[in-house]
Amino acid sequence: MNPDTRAEPATDGVPADIAASIGQVQYAETGAFEVEMGYVYTGCASVENGNPLFWDPAVADELTDGPIAPPSMISVWFRPHHWAPNRTEGALPLQVHFDLKERLGLPEAVMSDNTIVFGAPVRPGDLLTTRQILRSVSDEKTTKLGTGRFWVIDVEYHNPAGELVATESYTGFGYRRPDGVDSDGANTAAPQSNAIDPALVGAPPGDTARPTGTASRELTEVTEGETLPSLRQGVSATTVVLGALASRDWRPMHHDFAFATQRNGVRDIFLNTPNLAHWFERYLTDWSGPKGRLGRMTFRMLGSIFPGDEMVFDATVTTVSTDATGTGWVDLDVAVTVDGAVKTSCAARMALPVDEDDNPWSRAGERWQP
Repeated sequence: MNPDTRAEPATDGVPADIAASIGQVQYAETGAFEVEMGYVYTGCASVENGNPLFWDPAVADELTDGPIAPPSMISVWFRPHHWAPNRTEGALPLQVHFDLKERLGLPEAVMSDNTIVFGAPVRPGDLLTTRQILRSVSDEKTTKLGTGRFWVIDVEYHNPAGELVATESYTGFGYRRPDGVDSDGANTAAPQSNAIDPALVGAPPGDTARPTGTASRELTEVTEGETLPSLRQGVSATTVVLGALASRDWRPMHHDFAFATQRNGVRDIFLNTPNLAHWFERYLTDWSGPKGRLGRMTFRMLGSIFPGDEMVFDATVTTVSTDATGTGWVDLDVAVTVDGAVKTSCAARMALPVDEDDNPWSRAGERWQP
């Protein structure tokens, strides 16, 4: 999507109650379950993340004083159970997003951008608290999807000690479908091909070497303009469904073919946003080694990724620097393409050790400024 069409301050026709809620804390709540390693292993398995930091207790003890969850799994701990006793209605993550859809009469919605800034590590046993803040709602815009509004919602995550573990910012677009879509939501325009390359169905993930120990890339080994090895990944229906399961995303477009094709008007089920974050982390830490610590990621979904596609991850180092605290930083432009077309672009900032004695995971408080 054109970045110029994203959310701006509300001005035109936004109901007064929504305008008044901008900047206000909503849905301050405690997670439904503690962080636990079973889900960490499922999340890593969904993208075949072999980082020993998440699999080897000895490595975790050495680098992070015990096990932690992958930073990109942050939204997993925010997502409620699909069902619970004594609950009469299904709970939804990012409730502000669904409130806006209903209040503004916009039946469809997609996420276009996601930014995550990572703070203190998340550990097994943590019961995180979250709060949602609506930052902005745009005037009405018309895109290829339809006519509607963009909005930006922040989610802040804190651990039981009150430390900020992440801030996640979502840009959503709620919309009404244009002409050419019937009353049941089925796209009456020429359908997209459902053809799937049999060679990709159930294909194993990529061709880059996996981390096998604690060796990590140091800042002095990285140069601006350096390109990372490509990762090629065949996508099957299992890839999509496992990714949605691992990220606790129960929305039907990620597992229900009829819903995806008839309601969303696309050719098949497709990868979800949290799982894409897992894929980006796996790709970057394959390159950096276990001392590589994500500081932030901003990614934009430009097109869906379906069963039968082959994803190709590539990245280029744009900046190598050291900040005032002595933290070594590498900024990278990352893209995942299908048949040469960029489906998601990502700007990532990662801390690397400045020498063999440095460990970015030991930095906290004022010494960690992603």
